[in-house]
Amino acid sequence: MSARRLLARTATLVLVIHAGTCLAVDTADVLAGLARVEHSEASFEETRHVAALAAPLLRRGRLIYTRPSELEMVVEAPVQERVRIVGGVMTIEARNGTRQLRLADLPPVAAWIEGMRAALAGDAAALARYFVVHASGDAVSWQLDLIPRTAELATVVSRVVIAGAASRIGRIEVFEASGDRSVMVLSSTEKKR
Repeated sequence: MSARRLLARTATLVLVIHAGTCLAVDTADVLAGLARVEHSEASFEETRHVAALAAPLLRRGRLIYTRPSELEMVVEAPVQERVRIVGGVMTIEARNGTRQLRLADLPPVAAWIEGMRAALAGDAAALARYFVVHASGDAVSWQLDLIPRTAELATVVSRVVIAGAASRIGRIEVFEASGDRSVMVLSSTEKKR
């Protein structure tokens, strides 16, 4: 990005914030903000609505992302669990032991994970391989709607909605192909690097 274009975008953002004017964002604007984040850590509360259960399931913990491909979810309640994805390997640590899975052996899950890592990295090309992306909102409050591009990915999720502000993701809502749904609300626990 040229210095002139960067300056123009920065000036626009300053005007939006200071003048209270809300300018619409596009996908490139949102992803550019996310692309600047090298590392982030957030506490989360996830509410999972499962059709077969009378009440939703609630999980709390921390979500950690380190560019370009490290993603970790540490569940602290109701039971402790750690899921760490580095490159093409997912490691799951739970009370019944540790197991490692190669993402290449789980194509729909791998596509889902790659799509999420692409969104976190602000990688428009990688994200477009997995999802049709539509942005809405403004710099103060934006939303990305992700619709699976492939039938294979659609066997796992039917839609993902990621909402946030500037370079911070505040909410991820996943509509599963089964009809179940989860909502993860994120609260920053440290400064982004």
